[in-house]
Amino acid sequence: MTKDLIKDMLKYIPAKIIPAIIGLISIPIITRLFSPADYGNYILVLSTVTVLATLVGWLGMSIIRFYPTYERDEKLDIFYSTVIKWLFISVFGSSILFLVVLLISKNYISENLYHLMLIGIGVFVCLSFFQTLLDFLRSKCMVSWYTNFSVWKSITAVGLGLMLIIIFKFGIGGLLLGIIISIVLVFPWLWRKAVGKFPPFRNSFSLLLSREMAAYGFPLVIGNLAAWILSLSDRYVLEFFRGAQEVGIYSASYAIGEHSILLITSLFLLASGPLSIHIWEEEGEERSKIFITKLTRYFLLLCIPVVAGVSVLAEPILDIFTGQEYLVGYSILPFVAGSIFFLGLSQRFGMGLTFYKKTGYIMWSLIISGSVNLGLNFIFIPKYGYVAAAVTTFIGYIIMLLLMIYFSRKIFVWNFPFKTLGKCSVASIMMGTGVYFLVNNLYFSTFVSLILGILAGIVIYSVLIFIFREILPEEKEEIKYFVQKYVFKKNS
Repeated sequence: MTKDLIKDMLKYIPAKIIPAIIGLISIPIITRLFSPADYGNYILVLSTVTVLATLVGWLGMSIIRFYPTYERDEKLDIFYSTVIKWLFISVFGSSILFLVVLLISKNYISENLYHLMLIGIGVFVCLSFFQTLLDFLRSKCMVSWYTNFSVWKSITAVGLGLMLIIIFKFGIGGLLLGIIISIVLVFPWLWRKAVGKFPPFRNSFSLLLSREMAAYGFPLVIGNLAAWILSLSDRYVLEFFRGAQEVGIYSASYAIGEHSILLITSLFLLASGPLSIHIWEEEGEERSKIFITKLTRYFLLLCIPVVAGVSVLAEPILDIFTGQEYLVGYSILPFVAGSIFFLGLSQRFGMGLTFYKKTGYIMWSLIISGSVNLGLNFIFIPKYGYVAAAVTTFIGYIIMLLLMIYFSRKIFVWNFPFKTLGKCSVASIMMGTGVYFLVNNLYFSTFVSLILGILAGIVIYSVLIFIFREILPEEKEEIKYFVQKYVFKKNS
């Protein structure tokens, strides 16, 4: 169980670490090529694409949940045909709806933003098909192919986008066109790997499966729309009250803080999602509880020190990764990192709800927390700007976590690793304190000081965790096994 989790996480690492690296590398380039106002408009388009993607996201979630069942019953032809038909209906229906809304609102937004939004429709269509096909690969545990396609998209989208900007003078819209071209180039190959041998437009169509997917997925769609309010709506409130300049500053800082910990939370979600469903279906409730407890331990061990590190190194991080116009946003990085941490912890409690298909609880958790966040945005953003946006998002994620805990414990109770939480928190506080004083007393360049601070943090935290005896003997053996097998290529 644990070995399967670690093995899949190792395979998923390139799919997350390479896009994260590309994202971090591209931010200083983009923020030096474009003003915060231009960058802010670009982020507003991506945020809108995210909203549209939630209308299709019910399919991906349903694929992960129901694929093992239909594979077991040897009914994959019906499964593929039903899902693909709904994919076409959802994508093109959402695109037409957004185009109508965009035409109506044309006179109320800037011309630059309007043209970027038109390109954004194409981005939405391509990303929706791309992500749904990737979900098929995830459900089939084709981790290597998932990784290959994800890495391709992350590298070529940014590369082609920058080429269009620098060589062909496309402006910031070139980044959006780069995403479209990147996906179009690889789409036929991805389709063959994901659903190639199953004719998607055959007459096989299951009304029963459609109902199951709708009952399971639609509450999550509503919940994800609320999650969008929680995580992205502040950009629109900032645009309305403070202008695109603050949207750009806030978004650049948010992206850097988010990338720092989202890599880890995404790895846990990608690797544990299909595996947890297989354990639930094949081994039952007790084994699932043990799995989630272990999963949460590992999550705490890895994520808490990252939050502490980002918090104490916020200013040098932003100094390196953005232009000078964006540097003032460093103060929000601790709130961003903390928000993503609470999101990842909420996902651990949400797993029990997905086992029992009680996605309505997830929906209400997101609706309530998103509504509170949106209300706080309208109260505080007009006066305090992007700092208020970060703080209210942080509060919203705390509320979401508390609600997920409450609802989850009603139907699926597992042992939360409180001892691990305490030890990791103490070790991270000690590590963060040491790193803060080290970095602020060095006389090297910002880049060198940051690298030394990161290395010192890793060493200090690792030593403290071993001193606190948080790594169990069997986990040491598992670590040794994977180092020998995957690093030194030895057979155990």
